[in-house]
Amino acid sequence: MTDCLLVGGGIIGLSLAYELSCRGMAVTVVEQGEWGGQASSAAAGMLAPLKEFSQPGPMLELGMKSLELYPKWAEELEARTGIDVQACKSGLLTVALTEPESGELLEKYKWQKASGYAVEWMTGEEMRRVEPLLTEQAIAGIYSPEEGHINNRMLLNALVAACKKMGATLLSGSVVTGMAKEGGRIVGVETTTGPLRAGHTVIASGAWAGIMAEWLDFAVPVRPVRGQVASVSSSGIPLRTVIFGTSGYITPKLDGKIVLGATEDEAGFQRHVTLSGLAKVLDGVMPYVPALHSAAFQQAWAGLRPATADSMPLLGPVPGWQGVSIAGGHFRNGILLSPVTAKVMADYVESGREDALQPFLPSRFLGSTTNR
Repeated sequence: MTDCLLVGGGIIGLSLAYELSCRGMAVTVVEQGEWGGQASSAAAGMLAPLKEFSQPGPMLELGMKSLELYPKWAEELEARTGIDVQACKSGLLTVALTEPESGELLEKYKWQKASGYAVEWMTGEEMRRVEPLLTEQAIAGIYSPEEGHINNRMLLNALVAACKKMGATLLSGSVVTGMAKEGGRIVGVETTTGPLRAGHTVIASGAWAGIMAEWLDFAVPVRPVRGQVASVSSSGIPLRTVIFGTSGYITPKLDGKIVLGATEDEAGFQRHVTLSGLAKVLDGVMPYVPALHSAAFQQAWAGLRPATADSMPLLGPVPGWQGVSIAGGHFRNGILLSPVTAKVMADYVESGREDALQPFLPSRFLGSTTNR
């Protein structure tokens, strides 16, 4: 019997397990495959809420809160584990190559600036002073100096190590086959390696959350969206800054690689890299940095991102049941939102209060449920 059982060992499940363990709770994490083997490992690790969210609202607010938490969180993980997660606040350029793109970006810049966010409007020449390798075809864009990126794979390694140091039990290679029910309460799960019992169970299984919620007669509209990503060597290509364009992004890492992405494929649970997907990624980024044509190719990989019907995560209790909640549906923002998700969900698990979870509660989808 454990205080809290996390179903899913991706970035969200591990972050919450670490947070709860730091608060003195007994925690178990069960994962069917490898740690962070789905969306978490396929991410580029960008910390860029101002780029990611196109309008003011709760998602941008949540992203900015998480960005504020990141420096201390990264330092704490390194101090506890000795693993450098390579957090880097190098800034980010969102680039327009055409006048229509420039007009759209200018409108975004105006409301972001009016809201007090740290953004600058730049001409093509000004952007090339920030990033000399940027194409001469870039005519304007937004520079956000406070945004950056992190090495998501090192972050996963650090979280696994930190969870173990804090006494959490990590079980990989164990497939959850059903929820354990006692009346209207969930008391754990059944797995291929035996039963697991807990005072509270959190479904943090990414793209599989919808399937598990169906076991509770709750229709959660979560679906997998495949993201294909590639990396090349940064040798001879000294990029300074993350570059975002309409057809792709380019993220220089501190470990000698440049991560390029990404597709958004409606391919069900198929995780493999396709030739057309790889071609789309490479063709999408090279117009922004011509030097990439000579880059040494390293690898390509893919993961399944959990998308929801309204593009917002699911945070909080499963309606109609006690002892079970969901933390998922972060789509391509799981890395960015992991520290804030861990904090607000840990607060909920401890107190039962739902205030900080609005408007992300799963109950917003009650209209599509056959809830008992």
